[in-house]
Amino acid sequence: MADREIRVSRCGPGQVPSAAEVESLYYAATCDRPLRESRAAAAGYARQYAALLRRPDLEAVAARVGGGQLAGFAYGHGWRWAEQADDWAAQLQERLGGAAGLLDGRLAVYLLAVHPWYRRAGLGRQLLQTLVSATKTGAWLITRDEPTPAMALYQREGWEPIGHGPDTCDARPGLVLTYP
Repeated sequence: MADREIRVSRCGPGQVPSAAEVESLYYAATCDRPLRESRAAAAGYARQYAALLRRPDLEAVAARVGGGQLAGFAYGHGWRWAEQADDWAAQLQERLGGAAGLLDGRLAVYLLAVHPWYRRAGLGRQLLQTLVSATKTGAWLITRDEPTPAMALYQREGWEPIGHGPDTCDARPGLVLTYP
């Protein structure tokens, strides 16, 4: 299946994947090693995505196979501390200390996922580059602080660590990276 043509494009209004598609992709991308995330975690990411679809500053990039199947997806939105009122954001700010100010106004990358059938072909890099090209203020994300393929991608692309934030699914503090 990996030999079929894949088209990467920004998602305009009405073009974003459904929450069910994102849930299915997230689970396929994370259920095996090294992440081993659960269906419940995938459902949680899909609920978060569905709630953020109403944001006017949502940026999304999808990779679809010729038949329309979602092969990869990345999305985020502008981060403003003045909008943050939940415990997760408070913990992020507390753990980052003075570095937390570096996130304000940047694109917060919520998800980058590639279906296992389409890995190792540069698709994650293409999705990430297309997503962050939408912003002139830079971007940030939080990821597991361990050697994963995603971490290797971020390092190759010039993302820089600024500290640790809230725990990720592995119950360890996530590493916060900024770009550029």
